[in-house]
Amino acid sequence: MGMTVKKISTKIHKWLGIALSLWLFLVTLTGTLLLYKNELLKLQYPQLEQQDKANQQQAIRVLESGALSEQERYAFVPTDLHPWIESIDDNRGRLYYSPEGDLLLHRPRYGDWISWFVEFHHHLLLDDFGEELQGILGLLALIVMITGLIKWWPKGRFKKRDIAITFSRPTKKKWGQTLWQSHRSLSVVLFLPMLLLVLTGIGMIYSASFNSGLNILFPQVPKTVVNYKSQLEEQHKRAERLPSDWLTRIREMQKLLPDAQTIMIYLDRDRLRLKLPEEWHPNGRSYVGFVPGTSKLSEVVDYRNQTLGTKLSHKIYPLHIGEVGGWLYFSLVVISGVSLLWVCLSGVWFWLWCRAKKKNRKTKKK
Repeated sequence: MGMTVKKISTKIHKWLGIALSLWLFLVTLTGTLLLYKNELLKLQYPQLEQQDKANQQQAIRVLESGALSEQERYAFVPTDLHPWIESIDDNRGRLYYSPEGDLLLHRPRYGDWISWFVEFHHHLLLDDFGEELQGILGLLALIVMITGLIKWWPKGRFKKRDIAITFSRPTKKKWGQTLWQSHRSLSVVLFLPMLLLVLTGIGMIYSASFNSGLNILFPQVPKTVVNYKSQLEEQHKRAERLPSDWLTRIREMQKLLPDAQTIMIYLDRDRLRLKLPEEWHPNGRSYVGFVPGTSKLSEVVDYRNQTLGTKLSHKIYPLHIGEVGGWLYFSLVVISGVSLLWVCLSGVWFWLWCRAKKKNRKTKKK
């Protein structure tokens, strides 16, 4: 029975791996490079490099100055992940402003190679259909990884040779051995971080399903849930005399959530996206809404009030992009990404090498 499972796994791993190799290579390549997106933007656009990080008040002044057009739907308040005053328009283009309100750069969707990389990594350049396709291909990639592990699993005790690599060069006889062993050993040694990258990628695509599943597994609610009803009633009375500009609104929000950091301003929805100290998500998953045209708070979505399952689902994105665990985890994500590129390349190369070797044997027999 064991041999049958191994034989089936070997076949699936081989042919499904070859079929998915180009897609997985390109998705991994774009994803690994996009870990350095801000650095790449500064290299391509020197005007961004020259700008100091604006503070919150400067960003709000730019938003209130009328510099933004009606097509710009939401804006980022400068943070480490989005260090500029950056807005998104309804065509998914990105605009960058100086602290004085001058337009530094407009990056239309597909306007540069970085945008192409983003769209490919997220949607395969096919919008919503591409995202669904990414999810299906990601699930198939999981099968490749699991069958590969089954194929490798030692029969008896684990030995060093099970992950050893013989180093050679493409022109040497032992190059095939190098290809196979490096493919196998990197896949085994970095199996868990590679698996985490694929799983979190799938988790972002099927976020609603993952959230529902995690809530079934972990439905626990916090011991103390903050009810904002009475505070909102008091705030409504106070807000009667207040203007409805964003700076006032942020000050009102901070009276309820003093530790919250404003991350995004939804210009067309009277809403703020916030990050609380407890959150891993770099863009935060807490929100406040306002009654249109006023500074009256209409809703408060506090991350701390969420179920354990929802909190876990909000950790998927930061795990995928290496935004937690400091430089050590980020380095592991980068190493796993680069290694996965070689795993894709070496797997196909080894298959082609074996075919060429077999062809040479047949030619010699003739």
